[in-house]
Amino acid sequence: MMIRAVSWTFVCGWLLSGYVSATTPAFAGGRDFTVSTTRLGGDPESAQPYIDKFAGHLEKLANFPKGSLKGVFAPSRKEALTDINARKPGFGVLDPWLYFDLRAAQNLEAIAEVRSAELNSAHFYVVVKDPGWKTLDDLQGKRLWTHLAEYPQYLSRVVLDGKGAAETRFALKQVGNVMKAVRAVLHGEADAAIVDESQLEAAKKLDGGAALRVLYASTPQPPAVLVVFNGNVAPADKQPLAKAVLTLCGTKEGGEICAEMHISRFVELDKTLFSAAQKRYEATGGTTK
Repeated sequence: MMIRAVSWTFVCGWLLSGYVSATTPAFAGGRDFTVSTTRLGGDPESAQPYIDKFAGHLEKLANFPKGSLKGVFAPSRKEALTDINARKPGFGVLDPWLYFDLRAAQNLEAIAEVRSAELNSAHFYVVVKDPGWKTLDDLQGKRLWTHLAEYPQYLSRVVLDGKGAAETRFALKQVGNVMKAVRAVLHGEADAAIVDESQLEAAKKLDGGAALRVLYASTPQPPAVLVVFNGNVAPADKQPLAKAVLTLCGTKEGGEICAEMHISRFVELDKTLFSAAQKRYEATGGTTK
């Protein structure tokens, strides 16, 4: 699980090492990168030895000075913000909810999207056990456990399609492990949970899981994205990175890394999908945090 969780760190390190010249003038944070994906779990301390080992290999391939490539895995919004504010990274791989949350404040630009069954969720589902509840309106004031509780704007407008402010509509609880939320529903500790397709399939196989029902299904959700921090990155690095990432998994070494890390490929941004999500996110003129 941890190897998978830090796979983005490895891939971003590969990109940075291969396409940033050792003669590039110093640029604050430009060679640093932040990886924040939540679906596979993990923690920074356990991830760091993998990051350091792989980064050292990448430095040799790119003829970088030892220790010049720095990456951090941040499995929560708080940890991601702490790292971003401290190190001013030039690049990052972010969950879509964090991308939208920080896009304006951090001057983020999404330059590619990730194809991965491991990290992405194409749809989200609100599941309940109580047979008497039929719609989201029946959950007014009820306990909803989700990994998106700390992203109420994204949850309300993109996942739940603008059908009310989630933070006032429900009693939200942030959970790092979605299956913990599912078990809470089955045991009566929570009234509802939010899961994706594969999590829903796994939930139904739990003891008592057959009683779970889908109360709401979201529209298609955007995937994780490779972003640049336009205030930090050296402008000359953006285009080489964007060009390289689209063919990364097709190279011999890059393909081995992608297969090992359960990554299918990087592709051009689906502008229609992201534009639709962004319009919903900004629908009532809210600001990012």
